[in-house]
Amino acid sequence: MNRVGFVLRQVRARPVRTLTTSLAFAISVGLLGFLFLLDHALRQEWSPYMAQRIIVLGKTSFFEQLPLAYLSKIEAVEGVEKVAPFDFMIAFHKDNRPENQVPVSASPGAELLHIYREADVPPEAAREWLADPQGALIGPIIARKFGWKPGDRIVLKAPVRGGVIEANVRAVMGYRLEAGVYLHRKYFEQLNDSEGRAAMFWVLVKSRDQMAHVTAALDRAFENAPVPVLAMTEKQWQLQFLQMLGNVKLLIGSLGLATAFSLLLITSNSLAMSARERRGESALLRILGFSRGEVAAFLVGEALIYGTVGALAGTGLMAAFAHFVGIALDNTQFAGISGLLKPDAGTVVASVASAALLATFSAVVPATGLSRRPIVELLRQSG
Repeated sequence: MNRVGFVLRQVRARPVRTLTTSLAFAISVGLLGFLFLLDHALRQEWSPYMAQRIIVLGKTSFFEQLPLAYLSKIEAVEGVEKVAPFDFMIAFHKDNRPENQVPVSASPGAELLHIYREADVPPEAAREWLADPQGALIGPIIARKFGWKPGDRIVLKAPVRGGVIEANVRAVMGYRLEAGVYLHRKYFEQLNDSEGRAAMFWVLVKSRDQMAHVTAALDRAFENAPVPVLAMTEKQWQLQFLQMLGNVKLLIGSLGLATAFSLLLITSNSLAMSARERRGESALLRILGFSRGEVAAFLVGEALIYGTVGALAGTGLMAAFAHFVGIALDNTQFAGISGLLKPDAGTVVASVASAALLATFSAVVPATGLSRRPIVELLRQSG
């Protein structure tokens, strides 16, 4: 029997321990791999046009209002194709329960449709929306949620004059990730007395290659402005908005660290038990001429088998986690993440490598302790 066969025999001799340890590895690797996937998805572009748009907002506060006079100055920057002032607020349908929240945005209609290219509004519906001063353009997610359709009159509770927003649904976007309500800016100004001010400016750049140049030029153009601004790509703004909900990256890192530590403890405990049971066997191997390093390698090999089997099963669990989370997010504004939760070769390799590294590390202490003990002591303790 060769050395690999000897290690395999040891693993098969304790099927319950092998199964439970490998299962623990599989669950941990599946969760760890899913966290890798989620972190990667949050840093990707949810839309093909995100890399061609810039958000200009107040530098000191996310909610600071900008003078509408900035519009012409932004349009004058070389590389800018279209600019639209943009406002937003949270309204409620029927009551103030969190599940009835409705994101309401406002912008000049023609400019919005030009910049928001993925909105995919049918031409006839777009014309009807543009022709109705109180018209609303809505996303398909919120249309399904509340059963709204073109022609409906909606009333939303909101922090505006009169306490409500009344609008006529004129069009539903074809873009499946949209979950908001869009109003005409002039109507919005009448509701909340915001004439001459905007929450931010949405900028479409002529090409992706000009993004860095335009962003830097916008920062320079408003360097000494009365209300300082911050220009960032739409992707950066998306990440900043997610961070307002909490430190997502810290949460993912903490969960990953806790998972790895738990896996280390489980494997170390299993290998420590195996090392105690193999004292007599290790003494016999040493008498037969096997070196201390070879005796330690047998235990490390056992740990690698646990790690490899668990990692292979864990990649399947990772794909399952991603699939079911994707289904849960599919009808929300975070549906863009679901399409990015696809395990690739890099994620699988990173997960398997992490499992192998943890398995090896967990075997170091028990393997070293077993191999360094004198033969006489091993025989005495085994008896």
